[in-house]
Amino acid sequence: MSALEDVRKSVEQIAAASAKGDFAPFIAALDDNLEVFDHVAYRFERKNEFLDYLGSVMGGAESMTFAFHQPSCRTFNEDTAIVNSYDRAATMPKGGGAPIVACGRTTLVLVKKGGDWKIVSAHFSPLPKE
Repeated sequence: MSALEDVRKSVEQIAAASAKGDFAPFIAALDDNLEVFDHVAYRFERKNEFLDYLGSVMGGAESMTFAFHQPSCRTFNEDTAIVNSYDRAATMPKGGGAPIVACGRTTLVLVKKGGDWKIVSAHFSPLPKE
């Protein structure tokens, strides 16, 4: 299997699970030395920092889903990949109510480490509201 096919398979597994509210494959794919730029004005420099932030955001939610739209994937040197995609996050508040939907763009940089594709850098940015 080519590097492109391999990373696409990994990203598709992450995306399929996240679309159902299962973030375990995404969390497992995060490298410990992950760097993340997110919607907040803060750069996360480690996996644990980012997971703590996600936990605080999810604290008021009953559930959440995250879906990719029109993902593109490119590989370089058989061990590095870049994924760009539009995204849609839907958060269901505890106690019911309408879901909170946010649409944006995602860029993931993945590196092959020990046979697994690891996300070493991520950038999430909101789409402008019309």
